[in-house]
Amino acid sequence: MPAQQRTTNVRRLLGGVLALATAGLTLTVAAPATAAPATITSGNGTVNSPWVPMLSAHTTCQSTGLYGNYYNGRHLDKITDLPAGTWIGVRYITSDGRSADVLWHNHGTWGFMLTSCFAFD
Repeated sequence: MPAQQRTTNVRRLLGGVLALATAGLTLTVAAPATAAPATITSGNGTVNSPWVPMLSAHTTCQSTGLYGNYYNGRHLDKITDLPAGTWIGVRYITSDGRSADVLWHNHGTWGFMLTSCFAFD
């Protein structure tokens, strides 16, 4: 294929791509903003549950284990022990109610701990 024909084909291709991109941009319409549901309370670990990013709480047990994973009713991969009175944020409680996904505020560390070892503020 001669160079002039290749150049013409490339220009046609780029022109087509530009036309498609421009058409796509003109058809894009921003969705209207919607308010968050007023029923958000707290999550229970299920997909359909309302969810709050974090609820403030403090540890209540003398020494509370913070774990990296929770599987099949067991805490796994211990991160550390938190003393009583440690400030945490609770993201959600697992569906079995035994564990919660929490943020240890002082170190920015997420983990799981027993629900019996903290109280909401």
